[in-house]
Amino acid sequence: MLVSLREGWSVGNRVVAIVAGLFLAVGLAGTFVRVVVDYQVPGPFDPEHQGLCDFHNGIYFPTRAVLQGESPYSDAYAAKYPVARQIPFFSPVILLMHAPLAVLPLHVGEFLNAILQLFLLASIAILVAREAGAGKRLDVVFSIAAAMVFSRGGHITLFNGYFTYQLVLATFLSLVWADRHPVRAAWALLVVSAKPTYILPLGFLMLARGNARCLVLGAVFSILGAVVPLAWIAHHEGDGDLVAGVSMLKQQIVDTQAVHRSMDDESPVYSWTRLDLFAIIAKWRGEDPGDLPHILAMAGLLVIPMFVLFRRWRAGCDDGISGVTGGLLLTAMLVSLYHQSYDSLLLIAPVAGLCLSRLPQWARLSVWSRVLLFGLMAFPAINYLSTRTFLLRFELPETAVRVFTSLNGISLALALVSLCFIAWPRKTQETAE
Repeated sequence: MLVSLREGWSVGNRVVAIVAGLFLAVGLAGTFVRVVVDYQVPGPFDPEHQGLCDFHNGIYFPTRAVLQGESPYSDAYAAKYPVARQIPFFSPVILLMHAPLAVLPLHVGEFLNAILQLFLLASIAILVAREAGAGKRLDVVFSIAAAMVFSRGGHITLFNGYFTYQLVLATFLSLVWADRHPVRAAWALLVVSAKPTYILPLGFLMLARGNARCLVLGAVFSILGAVVPLAWIAHHEGDGDLVAGVSMLKQQIVDTQAVHRSMDDESPVYSWTRLDLFAIIAKWRGEDPGDLPHILAMAGLLVIPMFVLFRRWRAGCDDGISGVTGGLLLTAMLVSLYHQSYDSLLLIAPVAGLCLSRLPQWARLSVWSRVLLFGLMAFPAINYLSTRTFLLRFELPETAVRVFTSLNGISLALALVSLCFIAWPRKTQETAE
């Protein structure tokens, strides 16, 4: 029975709302206690103390460096600041967005970033509930938020302090606003552009979805958002000589990418956190073919999902981020190009839609089809077999390690194949929708 609240909010099921609210509170409390217990003092990486390490290494100190005109991609930066290493090449626009936190004392910035993460968590849960057809129901919102907090990606984001929630919310908003509010969607794409591994596959998939206008605007915003701060850094790196600074910056970016590719958790051969199909193939081949084959693999893997999305667009049966369209698009993002386990948070939207089954195409699937698809899409979020803690605790044979660390990617690849069949528009479906 619905219990009405102010401003259109309601409680659909009191028991579910109470239980989900308690789980959410326990999950948040446990995560923040773990942050305090395993807090990372800024400096060299310590696997035993990772609390807020990504906030320190990926946001706070790199942003302070950029504000001073120093390159966070350089060896000099890594030697000067208390960080594990220089940052990989993601757009400095995400650093400037966090400038208000970086100009504050470290612990104040950490506290405010935690508040920001809670706000983003709530925003994602509310948006997903609405797009899944539940509207403003507290029991559904609490359930989605609790599921995120207890997932691997949601927990690690809060524990390490990374900006995954920003990327996930921006990705969702760019898709939701793409047709009706292309300018808003373009601003969301500016945030997504912070990570090339997000914006590249998303851009191609949105193009197939018919979102050309917001993509053009988003490209303009993203280029300006990257070029201006990079020019600022290059000017300082070259001591006023912009050309020399650009040359230095290019070499720094090449070098920092080489550093990050050499790390076990980044390497497609040794990583236990990668979700993309390329990494799974590289793991079993025992070699990393390099960047160009990686890009070519992305192009090949996106061809069929793009064609299906194009057909859905032309048929007018796009059912949004929580529908079959969202499931296909977001799964294709993860399968086609480099993604880590925390990026599986992208699938919270279609998984929620699948569970609620209020959208027509999900509702038309049989119960067993929904259960199987749920298992394939949700598995990476709950697979604790492929974690550093589990793998280091037990002396496993090399083949067992490969199997455990491949399950996430295989699961998503199977989900993508299934979704391509499910999402293919049919005449009866087009008429109904």
